[in-house]
Amino acid sequence: MRMTPLFRTMLVLGCAALAACNSGSTGSGQVAADPGVLQVAKASYTVPVTAGTAAVEVARAGGAAGTVSVNYATLDGTAVAGTVYVATSGSLTWADGDTATKTVSVTLKNAAITADKTFQVTLSAPAGGATLGNPAAATVAVTPAGGTSAGTVALAQASYTVSQATGSAAIKVARAGGSTGAVSVNYATGNGTAMAGTHYTATSGMLNWATGDAADKTITVPLSATAFSGSKSFTVTLSAPAGGATLGAPASGTVSITGSSGGSGGTSNLSIHISGGHFVDAGGNTVQLRGVNVSGLEFVAVGGWSASNPWGSQAGSATPNWAAIASWGSNVVRLPLNEASWLGYQCAKSPSALGTLSNPDPGGNYQATVIKSVTDAEAAGLYVILDLHWSAPNSSGTPLCPVTQNAMASADHALDFWTSVANTFKTNTGVIFELFNEPFVFAADTTGSGTPAAKILNGTTSTKYQNGSGTVSLTWQMTGMQQMLDAVRGTGATNPVLIGSNSWSQQIVDFLAYKPVDPANQIGAAWHPYPNYVNGVPSVRCDNLPSCSATAMAAAQAVVNAGYPVVASEYGDSLTLVSGAHSPWSQILLPFADAAGISYLGWTWDTWGGTEFVLIKDGAGTPSFGYGEYVKQHYQCRAAGTANCP
Repeated sequence: MRMTPLFRTMLVLGCAALAACNSGSTGSGQVAADPGVLQVAKASYTVPVTAGTAAVEVARAGGAAGTVSVNYATLDGTAVAGTVYVATSGSLTWADGDTATKTVSVTLKNAAITADKTFQVTLSAPAGGATLGNPAAATVAVTPAGGTSAGTVALAQASYTVSQATGSAAIKVARAGGSTGAVSVNYATGNGTAMAGTHYTATSGMLNWATGDAADKTITVPLSATAFSGSKSFTVTLSAPAGGATLGAPASGTVSITGSSGGSGGTSNLSIHISGGHFVDAGGNTVQLRGVNVSGLEFVAVGGWSASNPWGSQAGSATPNWAAIASWGSNVVRLPLNEASWLGYQCAKSPSALGTLSNPDPGGNYQATVIKSVTDAEAAGLYVILDLHWSAPNSSGTPLCPVTQNAMASADHALDFWTSVANTFKTNTGVIFELFNEPFVFAADTTGSGTPAAKILNGTTSTKYQNGSGTVSLTWQMTGMQQMLDAVRGTGATNPVLIGSNSWSQQIVDFLAYKPVDPANQIGAAWHPYPNYVNGVPSVRCDNLPSCSATAMAAAQAVVNAGYPVVASEYGDSLTLVSGAHSPWSQILLPFADAAGISYLGWTWDTWGGTEFVLIKDGAGTPSFGYGEYVKQHYQCRAAGTANCP
């Protein structure tokens, strides 16, 4: 099957397709050893023609299993090989475990050029199991001798986050590639969710550089002193460069303002809580949650994929298309999160590399992105489930980066995470918390007595750690569902909370006997009914559970009957390659859930391709064949008020 780089690298194929997964779970939190993704380190370079060489860096990211290679070659643009540079081609190779950056060196001819000339270095034909990432090509701009180019002007970065309390936002504009002559560029702000006159002061004008001046210039935008909650954003756009300068990228950027009133997660016009054993809105009306997962926030930032945007365009556009999600008849989205990116502590990618720390929030914008995503989703009429998807412990006192699903949340950071998240969103009545994605606790991997379900409830000591590329021996303390719930309630937050169970949240049979005590009486069960196929017949996959499908579905019904809501916060299905040919598992699960009073969210609203668990084909929300088509049809049928939908 075809997989995009991040689809391969991070998480989404079920264990039916990944032999290295523990105990065969099909959920979102399992990965096999990965050869990684090969891509140029940045999309553009500027070098003077007198430099002698242009050096383009190529990175290996997301995995280091096995020996891999990639071909490279130069390609003419306005620069012609043999005149401005020497045509170059070859291959780069990484040994097993090697993630060092490699360099393609291109000889420059020191030609007599009077304007910038460009060529490309392109990557192709990855081998050894590696995939080609984005960007797969770099543009090299060769500037004239003596700096006779006027250069390009562009924003220094595509996104900024600023606290309202600072009083103003400072947006830097850079001139690069040349400084000959006096140049200028116009700028102007534009409304987003932040409104001029209410949240900031509309600002426009012109920036000027004298000849020889290549220093950054600053656009200063005053912010309103009137306190508000949540996160609001506006845009700054450059236009009309003059004096021979050209407009570079990015020419437009987003400024997010974190409000200074109350929790930065703000308030919501939506309201969801548990009453009478089911979800209800502010008017007391029963709510069945129907929606999707949007993956990206759990791995993009911590993996260093995109400093400017922790979403990394995983949903086919810079940020998810919340309106398109709502147009399917959805009323909820689930956002998987990464604790290190939220808390912002430096961490090591592996227990064997504790001396090399990385920043899991390289853009310093992770929290602001999550807050804005919640605000924007709610503005589209969507409730939001925030899920601690990836957690990791310390090793010899050094935090490890959460880069894959582990057996349970770490006591080193999960309680701090939930205290912070709950404080941020406790005033937001449209937000639900899911304490931990997919526990998989087994007696052989833990110490002490008690059942695995009891250890998930109260915490235990683990002797195994999932390191992204495999399982290693490491002793660390798991925290329990009760401790995490206590951390949430300790902030005063009364948001509904979902509790997962063992075997990747498949064994919902454990919920009633091992649920935590909640003084707010606002807990429900998280269930991940991914499909298994026995002799071609689809059923729930739940490892180590006899009579799996019938037992699990009956257990879900029993939880509802006992007065606790059940949310299938992840489910998936295979795609078909023919439009209109619906895949079988979702056709069984969703009507069952409707009749049982169970809520559900499909995995996943991301444009990853492949043959399973992908709902959309593009950023506009075009449904995937089979799986996506059926889910959209079913959701819209239910949203129209129809009781029995096919």
